[in-house]
Amino acid sequence: MVLCNHKSCGREHQIWLPTNDDNQESDVNLHPWCVKCGLVKNISDDKPHKIGYWTNILSRISLHFPLTKCQKRLVIKELESFECFNDMFGTTGSAQWRVFVKILQKYSDLRVNNYNSYIY
Repeated sequence: MVLCNHKSCGREHQIWLPTNDDNQESDVNLHPWCVKCGLVKNISDDKPHKIGYWTNILSRISLHFPLTKCQKRLVIKELESFECFNDMFGTTGSAQWRVFVKILQKYSDLRVNNYNSYIY
């Protein structure tokens, strides 16, 4: 996996795109994008988090639910393989959450309602 060393375009080159923010008066907003790879930057309030954030949540979950060291290691290894946890330029926190839940369910029998409250 090759990560782009993103470089945002200048203000004069930003593009108008739809927003998902209900608090805005307009349904479009100017978005910066990477001049190297073309990825549009996430400018929403739904900020992504580094991998350490997700491993901390996994640790908190394991204090209350039975997860073996092997299960935790498999979850972390798979999280590391997803680009959305390494390159946060264009991803959202909710997209990361969906991937985290899918991976955790793959390696354990826990369901979303069991650990939804551990996100902070």
